[in-house]
Formats: sequence, structure tokens, C-alpha cells
Amino acid sequence: MTWVKLDDHYDENPKIASVGPLGLALWVTGLAYCNRNLTDGFIPWATARKLLSWDYLDPPDDEGRRRIQSISVSCGMTGNDVDSDRVIVLLTTAGLWDEVDGGFQVHDFDQ
Repeated sequence: MTWVKLDDHYDENPKIASVGPLGLALWVTGLAYCNRNLTDGFIPWATARKLLSWDYLDPPDDEGRRRIQSISVSCGMTGNDVDSDRVIVLLTTAGLWDEVDGGFQVHDFDQ
């Protein structure tokens, strides 16, 4: 089994702080994808869009049933809808991912 090594000060990096929890989740998931698939930090565009699921399961209720919840903005009155494209923009704007031909390159992946 392979693993991803993170600097134990990553949470103090201003770039990480600027992307919020969803950006952090996509960044770490992207690192794992690259390491697992030996891509040298390259993430194809279509893959980047599906690295994270925007659905999750609630804990079981009293009868053992679990409801599917989705991360989204439902009222449309304020804020922006949350999807992969929006979070990818956060990562590229912060300089954590670089947009390249056919996808994205994790910035400084080799370091």
C-alpha cells in the first residue's frame, strides 16, 4: 500500500487556509490520486471533477436507516452553488494546482 506524505505544518500554509475545508479535501484527494497512479502530479480534467463525492450518508436513525445528504446551496438567494468546478477554481487561484493542457498539475508535487 502506498501513502501520501504531508508536511505537519500544511494547515498553517496561507494557500491551504484560503481554499477552506472543501478545497483541502480535494487537494488531499488529488495528492492521493497522483501518488496511487504514479502521475507525477498530473490530474486529468475529467478525473479532477469526480475525485470527491458531494453526497454523504447520515448516521443511522433509530430504525437503522441512513439518508443521503448532498453538499449544495438550495435556496439560491446567497452564495454560490458548490461543485467540483468551483472548488477547482479555489485550488488554481490559490496556486495549489496549476491548470495545464488536459487537466491540472499539483503545484510542487515533486517537492
